[in-house]
Amino acid sequence: MVKTIQTFTARLLCLAAALFFFSTLNAQFNLNDKIAVDSNVIVGKLSNGLTYYIRQNKKPENKVELRLVVNAGSVLEDSSQQGLAHFMEHMNFNGLKHFPKNEIVNYLQSIGVKFGADLNAYTGFDETVYILPIPSDDAAKLDSGFTILEDWAGNALLDTAEINKERGVVLEESRLGKGAGERMRTKYFPELFNGSLYAKRLPIGIDDTLKNFKPATLERFYKTWYRPDLQAVVVVGDIDPAVAKQKIEEHFSHFTNPANEVPRPSIIPIPMRTQNKAMVLTDKEQTNTILQVFNYVEKDTPVVTWNDYRQSITEGLFNAIIGQRLRELTQQANPPFLFAGTSFQEFIRGYRAFTSFIFLGDKPVQAAIDSVTKITEGVKKYGFLQSELDRAKLSLLNQTESAYKDADKTESSRFVDGYVNSFLEGTPITGIANRYKFLQQVLPTITLAEVNAVAKKMESTQGKFALLMAPDNAKDLPTDEGLLTALNDAYKQPITAYTENAVGTSLLDKQPVAGKITSEKKNAELGTTDITLSNGISVTLKPTTFKNNEIQFDGWRWGGYQNFPLADKFSAQNAASIIQSMGVSNMSPTDIGKFMAGKTAGVQPYINTSEEGIQGSCNVKDVETMLQLLYLYATAPRRDDNLFKAFISSQKAFIQNIQANPNSYFSDTLTKVMYNNNPWASGIPKPADYDAINLDAVMAVYKKIYSNMYGMHFTFVGNINVDSIKPLLALYLGSLPGKQKENKFTDVGLRPVKGVKDFTVQKGNEPRSTVNIIFTGDAKFSYEDALKLDMLTEVMNIKIIEQLREAMSGIYGGGMGGLITARPYNHYSVTVRFPCAPENVDTLTKALFVIIKDVQQNGVAATYLEKVKANIREQYATDIKNNDYWLSNLSSAFIDKQNPDWILKYNEAAQAVTPKDIQEAAVKYLNMNNYIKAVLMPEK
Repeated sequence: MVKTIQTFTARLLCLAAALFFFSTLNAQFNLNDKIAVDSNVIVGKLSNGLTYYIRQNKKPENKVELRLVVNAGSVLEDSSQQGLAHFMEHMNFNGLKHFPKNEIVNYLQSIGVKFGADLNAYTGFDETVYILPIPSDDAAKLDSGFTILEDWAGNALLDTAEINKERGVVLEESRLGKGAGERMRTKYFPELFNGSLYAKRLPIGIDDTLKNFKPATLERFYKTWYRPDLQAVVVVGDIDPAVAKQKIEEHFSHFTNPANEVPRPSIIPIPMRTQNKAMVLTDKEQTNTILQVFNYVEKDTPVVTWNDYRQSITEGLFNAIIGQRLRELTQQANPPFLFAGTSFQEFIRGYRAFTSFIFLGDKPVQAAIDSVTKITEGVKKYGFLQSELDRAKLSLLNQTESAYKDADKTESSRFVDGYVNSFLEGTPITGIANRYKFLQQVLPTITLAEVNAVAKKMESTQGKFALLMAPDNAKDLPTDEGLLTALNDAYKQPITAYTENAVGTSLLDKQPVAGKITSEKKNAELGTTDITLSNGISVTLKPTTFKNNEIQFDGWRWGGYQNFPLADKFSAQNAASIIQSMGVSNMSPTDIGKFMAGKTAGVQPYINTSEEGIQGSCNVKDVETMLQLLYLYATAPRRDDNLFKAFISSQKAFIQNIQANPNSYFSDTLTKVMYNNNPWASGIPKPADYDAINLDAVMAVYKKIYSNMYGMHFTFVGNINVDSIKPLLALYLGSLPGKQKENKFTDVGLRPVKGVKDFTVQKGNEPRSTVNIIFTGDAKFSYEDALKLDMLTEVMNIKIIEQLREAMSGIYGGGMGGLITARPYNHYSVTVRFPCAPENVDTLTKALFVIIKDVQQNGVAATYLEKVKANIREQYATDIKNNDYWLSNLSSAFIDKQNPDWILKYNEAAQAVTPKDIQEAAVKYLNMNNYIKAVLMPEK
């Protein structure tokens, strides 16, 4: 391979010149002009002040994304209302003018909208946003969607009985957040926000207020802040914009603002910090050491003109380059941290900050600070290299070009957040076409001197706030004063200029010798082409038009790490990840990353319990690069002792204290009990497990698997030209080593315990419990039975939410999930999980068992099953036009030796499932004589 940085730089300069020529011919952006709203978006305002955003978008078809955005969150609460902005969000699902009690959820489930996954909402410090995807091919359903938004905006009933029922649900949500993070947050938020109101108005609120507030207090918040001049309706999807506008006018024009409305502050003041401050906090349940340094906080400057946008691009390039330098430090034999970042970023509404974040693991604090400071000070003193800036520009342009090429195939949900942010924070709606064209024009004009000048913004006369959070058993932690000293001492170290090695101009030293295509067969119904190569590799090609600029692949066969001796378990289990951390051929991951500037292609080998393979994705223009990477991962895994040590060091540091977290400890204990301490069971690894990994064994495992690719089946899905890709497949896949052999996995005899097993784990300080119930047993795998199990669990989830959450107010979230598999033996597993108060464990568990028994003995009402079918219909209509769905199901059909025609028959089969099928599935898979019940309880 020829490596010359001059050649690479010349290529970049040629591209830059071409861009400059293009932009000169097509210049259309005056930097002093205000950024106009994307012409694809209609932005308007009703006479009462309500703002609306409308965009017609036909992906997915027959669906529209609706949002109600309320410019009011927890920071607007008074002292008696703490937590009520969020509580109000809950009440908008528990009694509306047109949907009393819980009818909103009931109705939406009946038309295929799933609670939680589809229908949702969130409350932040400054805003509350309601989320509703709705079918748009039925006028009645569409109008109901707008009616729901209308009710959310101003027609909440706030019934006292419903409020009192919901207290328990919200308190359970509060319970979920309790732990090390919450305990430390209570201590550092006042300092982080420097006495601002934000420190006293966390969205979840105060438990005492949630238990005892009067309904009138909630109603006062609602009537004060839920008003049209603080609200926006966002409509994106398969809908005529004229119809959308008409619906908005019909449903929202009648709302009025209060006569004596309370002004909504544009921003909440945060005092400037005048002195440096540090806090070192420890907690017995904290799993890792994390350092955050807020160098300064300042009022954000809005992006109004194209020149403002150009400046934000310049800062983005700065962030990207400094981030790359920090990533390179993690590839030392003993890295100074697990990962780190330093950048300009949004802090809170109306403010931004220059921050550094260091995830230390068990690394020394001073060494980590020194390493990051050496990077930032080096940038201040010496600046960046031109080659670094060139690569950052190429990467940014490539990312934007990719989005531009798929503009007409972008999902509606991906547009929504931009319009929400425009309403709440005034961010411009440039549109991808304008953004791409502007980058083509402006990127060549951004100089290295300009990007280097951004470093001056790292300096400030403000005081810093440094926060170190660590496990209470962490060694050699500084005091608060010691942390400030460490930060100051870091500036005293000598600073040297950054250098880099030459970047390769190609991945391969020489072209491989192509194999041959020995057979080709088309499946007209599936739209696929199946080919076989001379080395025993088979390929399925599925050309689609779902995305213009996306190709994905997955190649796998039976095998896996359980084919190797138990003594090599961790070496085999981690072999693929370790190889990826070391690179391929004579290129490290850093070298590969630099070579890939301006390209989009990635490849990842994997080794699971009973499968082994390699997967990846790319843009259309980079398909050959992706295949070259695939070829190298199979034929030229790179050995690097230092990067191996870096991998082991980082993994050990990451998991060293992970079992201090009660949920992690509980999960690990459950695995041990469930499999009777079988060493093949995959619990949470320990540092000693990583010490047992041997690089010689890793290389031997990896080469044994990938040095013979016979029997590997590759599935390619996306914007594929079959005739164009076939020669590339013959060259890069057909040339892989392949010698006939039997591909198989090993059944190591790992089985769950039989009978009823009931045990309790005591861990954690907070009054919080988790119930896990796992049903297991033998069952022959088939697509039909897997579908019935899935539908059973969905029916049960509706019932669990109805009873345990809505009727009993005992949980916030929880549910059931299940699977059937033929590997390594035919069996099923169904898990029910829900967090709750310790005192409610027995009551809620009994209620769950009553539901199960009722379904087994009496079946389910057709209405429950119809809700599940409706959701499957809606989801299938979207999935069947999705590359991910086709890749997953075509690949699974091969590995499971099933007929891939099921992809086309799935929805039809689901609609044919009967209540009797669900009842029989409940009897079969929820065997009350064979389950494990594990309960996490707090320590006494």
